[in-house]
Amino acid sequence: GPGQHAQHARARHPRPHRDGHLTFTLLALRCGLTAVAGSHSEAQPDGQFCSARLRVDNQDPNFHTFVAAQQRLEGVTGPRARPDAFAMAVRRQYEEVEIGGHDLIEVELWYDVPRDARVTGLRVTGDRDPSGYLSTRPADHAPDGVLIREEPRTGP
Repeated sequence: GPGQHAQHARARHPRPHRDGHLTFTLLALRCGLTAVAGSHSEAQPDGQFCSARLRVDNQDPNFHTFVAAQQRLEGVTGPRARPDAFAMAVRRQYEEVEIGGHDLIEVELWYDVPRDARVTGLRVTGDRDPSGYLSTRPADHAPDGVLIREEPRTGP
């Protein structure tokens, strides 16, 4: 019915979150994936794959660098909270992207997490560049990144 549609529409209005000079919008978060495929290879996870589709917007006139390894899954501890290098390579995703002034990019992040992991969102981290041309103080940022809460969808 109409109520169902309204609920769905409300669920997919992702809110931007800023850290440093970069503004992050989590477009999709999926877990329970059993394989990753790319143009030349595929891989199975040790546990389960989670993938995040992330928009990264640089609203500043200067270049700023997005670093994939700094984007961590919430609810997972240790190195597995960070993107899986092999899955990222399979998907042909850059480890770092220098984003031009007033540009935005959309990236995929792939994680290999334990099967019983309870993922509750993505903790995003932007740049630590100076806040302005004549400043040496870094732009405003959260010391441990900014949490975007999101229940992952399960399955492909």
